[in-house]
Amino acid sequence: MTLFREVADIRTAEMLQLPVPRHHLETIAAKPSAELKAFVTTLVARAKAIRNGQVMPSEDNMLAVTNDGRKAALDMRLVDPASREDPDSKLNQCADRVYGIWRETAAFRGTQVLFCDLGTPTDDGRFSVYPVIRAKLVERGGPSEEVAFIHDYDSDAAKAELFQSARKGRVRILLGSTLKMGVGTNVQTRLAALHHLDAPWRPADVEQREGRIIRQGNLNEEVRIVRYVTEASFDAYLWQTLETKARFIAQVMRGDTGMRSAEDVELAALSYAEVKALASGNPLVMEKAGIDAEVAKLGFLKSQWDNQRWSNQQESATLPGRIAKIRERIGSIEADLADRSDVRGKPFSMVIDGQHYTNRSAAGEALQRHYLEARTRKIGWKAVREERSVGQFAGFDLDLSIPAASDDSPCFVLKGRRAYAAHHSETPQGMLRVIENAANSLEERLSEANDNLSRRIFHAPSM
Repeated sequence: MTLFREVADIRTAEMLQLPVPRHHLETIAAKPSAELKAFVTTLVARAKAIRNGQVMPSEDNMLAVTNDGRKAALDMRLVDPASREDPDSKLNQCADRVYGIWRETAAFRGTQVLFCDLGTPTDDGRFSVYPVIRAKLVERGGPSEEVAFIHDYDSDAAKAELFQSARKGRVRILLGSTLKMGVGTNVQTRLAALHHLDAPWRPADVEQREGRIIRQGNLNEEVRIVRYVTEASFDAYLWQTLETKARFIAQVMRGDTGMRSAEDVELAALSYAEVKALASGNPLVMEKAGIDAEVAKLGFLKSQWDNQRWSNQQESATLPGRIAKIRERIGSIEADLADRSDVRGKPFSMVIDGQHYTNRSAAGEALQRHYLEARTRKIGWKAVREERSVGQFAGFDLDLSIPAASDDSPCFVLKGRRAYAAHHSETPQGMLRVIENAANSLEERLSEANDNLSRRIFHAPSM
């Protein structure tokens, strides 16, 4: 969060205090039908079979169980077209509420939006929530021409005309999904109420939905947000989980540094225990499922803590030896620095095979001959590593190291109290340059060793 806030200028709605309408959140609960209770019981059996590995993931999985549970909570006809309509269902209660607000705001021509991600309009004859809602509104006395589906407007021009009609109050009830009626839907002018028929997947989806009405430009000073839940179904649990995750996200955006961890913001699938608890309808069983999940998470964190503690103990046990080796390395590099001849800015001098070279090109060609000969000898050779003396440079012995591994290349090495590798180059001038760079890198190596020592001593246990 600290790094994120260094590059991000965060301004939440709470910080900005924009002139938006006050909102009142209402929750309308529908009693579960006998069919719904029986169906949730079948979901428990499916979840148990999945947990026990009795079905292949391609045949059934917890995400499919969760999706079916969400559909059943909205209307049983989404999972079983032969099911009978429940007169006390969410759809009937929603139609009553929408019609009541439609009459209350008639003088102002107030508008309403209904969000429903499940049961969207289709052309294949399957049950759809949208036309059912419109039919129920018409039955109660609402005009059909004032009800619109966002799915009937595909082009940008058509959507723009629809949104203008909503702002003018010609279309007073607009139904759509989060995807189609989220970002870019500017219909807030006369919005008096927003209805959640189902729970979306993520907290961001809730924010996008409610951002249609809690928005600048709304002529209403107060608005209503209504959530519809079916008791003993997946609804209440999903809304509760969304709110919990939204609080974590809000903490991150506020930069609350007191928070040390946050859970995953993706709402995927319920666990077997959660499905079973929902089916029971007993709040104590649901509470137990939550506690069991918390215990499992704490057990995992305890295991992580034990592993980290063991790792720290192992590191503490070996740290004194590593500190001693680093100090030995520092002493060796300091001694090599004292013995090194400064070759920067001075006439070139190198000894190769006992011959003294002052010409860089000639010395480079002699080095390249050594390198090519070593590489030729190495082809197909799998013996032990070999080091061959080549000459002297900058106060160090110059060797050629020929590795045993067939995929490694020979390299030159400057040898004092420690060895400093100079990786090869394909040109004579490059051969000299990498060797000179190795000789001139001792200060940098000493600095790195001292930094490493400082870090190790800082983390060393007190004796």
